Amino acid sequence: MFTVWPATAHLYPIIPLAWALQSAGHDVRVAAHPAMAPTISSVGLTAVRLGDPEVVPAPRAANRPLSPETESRLDRLTDQLDLDPAGQYAWGAFRRFMIACLRDFHPADASPSDPMPAVDDLVAFAKAWRPDLMIWDPCWPSAAVAARVSGAAHARLMWGLDYFAWTTETLAARRELLGTALGENPLVEAVRPVAERFGVEVDDELLHGQWTIDPIPEPMRLPTRTRTVPMRWTPFTGAAPLPDWLRTPPERPRVALSLGVSVRKFFKDGADRIGALLEAVADLDADIVATLDDEQLDGLSRLPANVRTVDYVPLNQLLPTTTALIHHGGIGTFAAAAAFGVPQLINDEESEFIVVDDHGVHSTFRERHMDAPPTSAYVTARNAGLSLDRHAQSTDEMRERIRRVLSEESFHAGAASIHHDMLAMPSPHDLVPVLEGLTARFTRRARSGGGVSSASGD
Repeated sequence: MFTVWPATAHLYPIIPLAWALQSAGHDVRVAAHPAMAPTISSVGLTAVRLGDPEVVPAPRAANRPLSPETESRLDRLTDQLDLDPAGQYAWGAFRRFMIACLRDFHPADASPSDPMPAVDDLVAFAKAWRPDLMIWDPCWPSAAVAARVSGAAHARLMWGLDYFAWTTETLAARRELLGTALGENPLVEAVRPVAERFGVEVDDELLHGQWTIDPIPEPMRLPTRTRTVPMRWTPFTGAAPLPDWLRTPPERPRVALSLGVSVRKFFKDGADRIGALLEAVADLDADIVATLDDEQLDGLSRLPANVRTVDYVPLNQLLPTTTALIHHGGIGTFAAAAAFGVPQLINDEESEFIVVDDHGVHSTFRERHMDAPPTSAYVTARNAGLSLDRHAQSTDEMRERIRRVLSEESFHAGAASIHHDMLAMPSPHDLVPVLEGLTARFTRRARSGGGVSSASGD
C-alpha cells in the first residue's frame, strides 16, 4: 500500500516501483486524496480515495501561510539552532515548504479527539485491508500510524532530499546542549495528535519509517543516519500520445524549456522569469520547445521565431530528442534529464512565491525553489551543465551559457557520467526481493507467526 501527498510530483516517483511490485505478483493499492484517483487509475494502479471529497482539505503547500504564532516559534527555533550556511538551507527548506505540506492534512491546532479527514479513512482502510508493507510519502507521516495500527512494515519513499530526518537529527543534537529550552520538532507536532488518537507512541521509527527508499544520488543527499535502500530514479512524467512533430529527429539542436508545475502554481513573477528565458534563447541557432500553458504566456508581447510552445508533453518523450534542458531545478525534472544523459541549465534564482490566506488575501515571499540549490550544485560540480539567474546575469550572459552547454563536449560528457551513476543504482525491479526480505523482517504479524512466513537479514 502506497500513500502519497496529492501532487503529481509526489505520485510520479512511486509509479515505477508500484508497477514492479505489481508485476511481481503483489497486490498494490495507492491511497491518496480523492482528486488523485483518476490519475492513479490511468496508469494501471488501484486507487483508494481517502476522505469525502466535500470535506477533505485541498492541498495548498507553500501557498498556505503559517500562523503568526507558528512563525514566531519557528523564528526562535531558528535562532536556537545556530546553523552554518548548509544547515540554514536545509532548515529553511523544511521550515518554508515541508511544514506547509504537513499542515495541509495535519493542522497545527489538531486535537486527538477531533475528526481527521483523510487520516481517519487511511487508518480504517489499513486496518481492514491489512497490508504487509506500507510505503509512504514523508509529507504524509500519519501513514506510519496506520501501518503500526494495522501491523504492517513501513518505509518512506523519498521524492527529494530528506529534510525530515535531517531536521530530527539536527534538533536532537542541539537538544543535548539546550535541553528542554529547545523548541519541539515540527514533525513531532504534526504527528502527535494522530498518534495519540490511535494509541501509538511517537518515536524515530514512526517519524521516518523502518527504512527509507531513496532515489536521490548519494552525493546530493543530506547527512542522516536513517536505514537507506537506494533505488534508481526511473522517470515517469505522465502519459500522452506521441506528438507528430516528435516522430522525426530535429534538423538542428533542440532545447527543451520546462518549469514544471511550480512556476504555474506558486510563483508570482513567473511571467517575468519566462520572458527573460525566452529572450535569452531568441537568437540561438536551435529549436526551443517550451512546455508553457496559456496563462504562463499571457502578457508576453511576442514569441521568438525559434520557440514552439506546448501545454504539455511527457519529458520521457521529449528529452531523448534534445541537446539540452533548461528548467527550474525540480528534482523530478533533474532526474529525468539525468536518466537520458541530457546536459542541464538550471534556473536557480530567488522568485516571489504566492501565499493565499483562508480569506483569499494574497501576499508573497522571496525564496529560491527548494530543489534548485542541490540540483544546481550537483550538476555544475559534475560539469553536466550550468546555472541561470536573470538577477545576476544579463541576457547576453545567459545566452552565452546556453550556447556553451549546447556546443562544448565537456558538458555532454558530464551529463553522461551522471547518467552512468544512475544506472549503477538498483532498478525498481531489483528492489522487489529486497523489499520482500525487509517486509518479512519488520512486519509485526511476521513476529507473531502470521503474515509473511520467512525472515531475512540486512
